[in-house]
Amino acid sequence: MLAWAAVILTVLGVLIYALSEPAMALLNLAELVGVVLLFALVCAAEAFN
Repeated sequence: MLAWAAVILTVLGVLIYALSEPAMALLNLAELVGVVLLFALVCAAEAFN
């Protein structure tokens, strides 16, 4: 499940990067990393619950 989420988020990140202005690419990348880390945190909490 985590692997599929990572693949989907990576594809979405590439699309956002390709469609956005270069100045916004860093912000979009930071948001993508934040979402991936938050999802990983939730998955870790579920795994150790």
